[in-house]
Amino acid sequence: MLDIMRRKKRLKLILWLVIISLGMGMLLLFVPGQNIGIQGFDNSVASVAGDGISMKEFTDTYRHVVENYSNGGKNKTDADTLKRMGLDKQALNALIQVRVVAYAAKRLGLDVTPEEVRHSIETNPNLRNQEGFIGVEAYKALLEANRMDVEEFESGIRSLLLTRKISNLVTDSIDVPEKQLRESFARQSQEATVQYVLFDKEAAKKKVSPTEAELRAYFEPNKDKYGLKEERRAQYLAFSFSDIASTIKVTEQEIDEAWNRRDHSETVTASHILFKVDDPSKDAEVKAKAEEILKRAKGGENFSDLAQKYSQDEQSARLGGSLGAFPHGRMTKAFEDAAFALKPGEISGLVKTEFGYHIIKVLAHDVPTKEGLRANLIRTIQIDRSVDIAKGNAAEALKQAQTQKDLAAVAKTLSIPTQIKESPFFNRSTDPYAIGLSQELIDGLFRLKEINSFLDKVVDLPAGVAIAKLTQINLPKPPDFTQAQEAVKKDYIEAKALELMQTQAKKLGDEAKSQGGLALPAQKAGVPIKTSQSFKRDGEPDKEIGSAPDFTAAAFSLSVGGISGPITLGGGKQVAVLQVKSLTPFNEVEFTKQKYTLREGVLVSLTGAYFDEYIRKVEDDLNKGRQIHINTSVLDQLTGNRY
Repeated sequence: MLDIMRRKKRLKLILWLVIISLGMGMLLLFVPGQNIGIQGFDNSVASVAGDGISMKEFTDTYRHVVENYSNGGKNKTDADTLKRMGLDKQALNALIQVRVVAYAAKRLGLDVTPEEVRHSIETNPNLRNQEGFIGVEAYKALLEANRMDVEEFESGIRSLLLTRKISNLVTDSIDVPEKQLRESFARQSQEATVQYVLFDKEAAKKKVSPTEAELRAYFEPNKDKYGLKEERRAQYLAFSFSDIASTIKVTEQEIDEAWNRRDHSETVTASHILFKVDDPSKDAEVKAKAEEILKRAKGGENFSDLAQKYSQDEQSARLGGSLGAFPHGRMTKAFEDAAFALKPGEISGLVKTEFGYHIIKVLAHDVPTKEGLRANLIRTIQIDRSVDIAKGNAAEALKQAQTQKDLAAVAKTLSIPTQIKESPFFNRSTDPYAIGLSQELIDGLFRLKEINSFLDKVVDLPAGVAIAKLTQINLPKPPDFTQAQEAVKKDYIEAKALELMQTQAKKLGDEAKSQGGLALPAQKAGVPIKTSQSFKRDGEPDKEIGSAPDFTAAAFSLSVGGISGPITLGGGKQVAVLQVKSLTPFNEVEFTKQKYTLREGVLVSLTGAYFDEYIRKVEDDLNKGRQIHINTSVLDQLTGNRY
């Protein structure tokens, strides 16, 4: 929910409304333009069927993606975080998808004319006033205020119109079966409550005490799992961006330039409690529940506790309702107007948006100043410069190391902070971040043939770069019970505990079915009976259970009083048995009223999925034909491997 609300401002609110109103909310919306700047693969980041993605286009798109994530620099965007998020890949994949869509359109004989682009812009209600289109000059000024030129914006509009044409063509014959409409209506309208019992794996594990004979019997058919893989170790000279950054002096002019690149908009820090209105017929009921919680919040109850317990925005609820800081234009208008009108500490009345009813509490207002952000500006400049310094020094150190073979001697020749480190043993499937390395470094070391040989290039670390040499190899060993006994015992206990829970649950369920209820069998088994809240097919029966599709599917497949068999939850952490206590009947009259609206909604979902699958197949064909090329050397130059 928070992501959906924040998605409203990737350019600025009004520009997003222009684009969103054209439909197809794909990742293409990240893309500011096509075919801008240098052409030809040698100077391009990538090409699709000969259509190059220029360096300027990639850089502009990458900047938009990073700024969107970092909220103009307000959120933490250290190199390690952005690198692991793969924002450079997100930007490039979005641009490649634009080219794939263009290729698909050409193959289908489709195009978008300049007149169609102009008509789309001039008739968009968000670019019109009482007299009509706002005018060319106002249109250009709006784009300029958002750091976009006309060519960039109109190219994005063209892409979306082309996407719509392809989608209409390839999905024209889609229809929705009656059965699917009934399932969709039931998912939205029906609610259930159940009683249930849970068998917990940790309790079951305490009842499992295997003998050596049982462990050996378990080991034999599973022994391939316990063979020791080849392991390697490395010594490496690490260049930490953070350590180098601390030594860099920053001038006042650099601070001013960095400040001028920032968004200086006022922000408000707020929390909220959301009550969704999924079914319009339940609006009054939802509103009454929201008013009850509003009264408690204004009566002095802890807002964070109320949000965790009642908010249906699951992402923010886990944080006590916190939405963090956001500027004007980030949230929907009704929500924003209410939040910015409140003083710190104040709680709103009910605020209605397309998502439902909100209760908003404002914690702070802030207008950023250069002095207030000085430390952040300085650190950003330092980190940015430290990347070039680290890579330059690492490249020079690698040249020395390949002749001297001694990292300690090389380190002494450098004038920047470095560290000589020894890695633990790792294999090809080791999580690199868990041991402070990178996948690139691990892959490179497994390509080396001889101990004490160096990687032939500077490689990334999670927050820096390194030069590295292979220091030790442990060859793979066949499985041996004695060496693997502890691991075998752990796996055996896990497997037997799950088996025990399922046996107990089946026995209890069978007894409950014969006796007409869970009460006596549960009492006999010594497990408590719990009662769920009222929930829908896509909802959570209980916080303890969380989202559990198998549990909810069982609840809605039974009639009132029906008792399930064993239901495995949480990947085997628990096994449940439930009995349905109440179930909203299927309302045929209401279904008939809503059938047309339901059909339209399901069609939109099916159309999007069908279109995505069609484009994926086109991209697969291009890959198989080797018509998609990525120029990694240019990509590395543009990103500097900084992210």
